[in-house]
Amino acid sequence: MTIIAAPSETFWTALGAVGAMLAIPTALFIGWLGYRAVWPRRRIYWSARVSTVTHTAARGALTITHGSTTLSNPHVVEIDLSNVGNKDLEPAQFNGRPIEITSTAEVIAVLNETSRPTSQRVLPATVDTNALSLSPATPLHQGQTLTYIMLVDGSDPQIDLRASVSNTYIKRQTRLTPDEIVRMYYTRMSQVVGASAGTGLLYLVFLLLFKA
Repeated sequence: MTIIAAPSETFWTALGAVGAMLAIPTALFIGWLGYRAVWPRRRIYWSARVSTVTHTAARGALTITHGSTTLSNPHVVEIDLSNVGNKDLEPAQFNGRPIEITSTAEVIAVLNETSRPTSQRVLPATVDTNALSLSPATPLHQGQTLTYIMLVDGSDPQIDLRASVSNTYIKRQTRLTPDEIVRMYYTRMSQVVGASAGTGLLYLVFLLLFKA
C-alpha cells in the first residue's frame, strides 16, 4: 500500500507567498483596465518628412512646373497622422473645426492620400495657400494612420499641425529609420526578457527562504 504524504506546512506557506505575489499585479492590472474603461486615452501622434525635389531648379538647369505654374523651389512633404489612443475620435470631438497642416512654403497640391488600414476612410483634404485642411467628416479610428503627400514651393518649409480636439493629447514625433525601429524592437524585447528573468529569480528566492 502506497502512502502519499500530505503537503508540508512549508509548502502551503510558500504557495501562499506565491499567491500573494501574483495577487498584487493581478489587482493592479484589473484596476488599470477599469481606469481605461472610465477614462479613455485619446492620443494623436503625427510626423512630417520634407524632401527636396531638386537642388538645381533655382540655377536654371531644370524647370519644374505643376500645371501652368513654374515652381522655383519645390519640396515634397509626407505627413503621417495616427490615432494611437484606445478610442475612435468621432467628428463631434473636433468641435466643428478642421485639422490644419500648415507650411511656411506655399502648398501647391496633394499628390497622394492613403489610410492604413485601407478599409477605413481618409479624411477629405482641401488645399489652402499655406495649409492643408483635413475635414473630420468621418471618425479617425483607433489604430488608423493617415498619410498625405503634398507638394509645396518655397525654401526650407517648416511644417506644423493645428487641431481642436476635445480631451485629446497631440504630439509630434520624429520619424524613425528602419535601423532605429529594429533597435527599438530589440531593446523592448530585452526589457521583457529581463523582467521575466527577474520575476523567476524572485520566485526562486521566496521558495528557498520558506524552505529554509
